[in-house]
Amino acid sequence: MLNNWFLALIVLFAFAGLAGKALAVFAAVLWHEAAHAAVATTLGYRVREIELLPFGGVARIERADTAGAASEIIMAAAGPLASLVLAAAVYFAREFLPAHALWLEFYGQANLMLAGFNLLPALPLDGGRILRALLALRWDWGQATTAVAGLGKLLAVVLAAVAAAGVWQGGTVNLTFVIAAVWLFVAARAETAAAGFRVMRILARKKAELTARGVMPTVHLTATASARVSEIVRLFGPEQYHVVLVVDGDCRLRGALTETEVWEGWPGRGFAARIGDFL
Repeated sequence: MLNNWFLALIVLFAFAGLAGKALAVFAAVLWHEAAHAAVATTLGYRVREIELLPFGGVARIERADTAGAASEIIMAAAGPLASLVLAAAVYFAREFLPAHALWLEFYGQANLMLAGFNLLPALPLDGGRILRALLALRWDWGQATTAVAGLGKLLAVVLAAVAAAGVWQGGTVNLTFVIAAVWLFVAARAETAAAGFRVMRILARKKAELTARGVMPTVHLTATASARVSEIVRLFGPEQYHVVLVVDGDCRLRGALTETEVWEGWPGRGFAARIGDFL
């Protein structure tokens, strides 16, 4: 899908005699986003569309926000890896296509810059998604999102400061940095807001899949009746259904709770409640 602003930018670059470079940059972006989409499809996710924007692109993948840590890392890493592979291929191609060496050099640099920028450990960039997935192995997803989104906001401030310094020192405005700063800050805030609804989306998806399939991989957790609900729900992953076996102090079974029963019970009791109170 071609964003209208992208089409307008191509027209402006064409009038400025830079249409070739603009198309090269967006070809690099398309390759980057196509890699995300291809890997997501391989992992079983549906790609709704790939949209090219004036300063980047986005592959819209259904249920991507409910992916497990391993799946998110693989999908996020696919784009930068594809950009680096293409940059390497372009580097070697210059030896065989000397007549196009300058254009190929620019195209290779575009891919390198795209990979490098996206590997920065800040949401919503690919590096931020990788870092969040790693942190979520030990932290609550919301905490991991808040921390890495904070890095995204910090990066936005740095870019804005660099743009302001350019205006102060040379009287020129770097529109790329300004727009990137605004986009990063807004997108980082959106990531934080969306994280709060992720758990409910995951639960709804798993209930729908269990109803449709009739069977689903299950993980059993064993908890003493005195365990806090907050300690248990943070172990609920997105790719399996969970059943909590509740035991007493002598490790004798008192009962079992599905994750659905836990989630439906916590609004009235709170995350500080004991899991034994849910029986």
